[in-house]
Amino acid sequence: MTENEIKDEEAVEASPMPARGERFGFDLGNPVERESAAFSWLIVIIIAGLSVAAVAKLISPLASLIWILILVGAVSIPIFRGLKHQLDSPEDDE
Repeated sequence: MTENEIKDEEAVEASPMPARGERFGFDLGNPVERESAAFSWLIVIIIAGLSVAAVAKLISPLASLIWILILVGAVSIPIFRGLKHQLDSPEDDE
């Protein structure tokens, strides 16, 4: 590693702002680009599935259906925002 790469890594570690796509300690960026993001998405999906199963078992199947709709809505908002950003004209970014 060169000296500049070491300084860049130290700056990233010391930064109080999370990396792009990082939420709640998970790397929720594009799972196609990074293996860590794909693993984080896998963990999030497993936790969501377990919570749906727990709601269905403890409350009712109707409550689990409502919980599924809430979870899908919560995940779709950032996905559609990202798609909107990708589909905008390139001149807007410059």
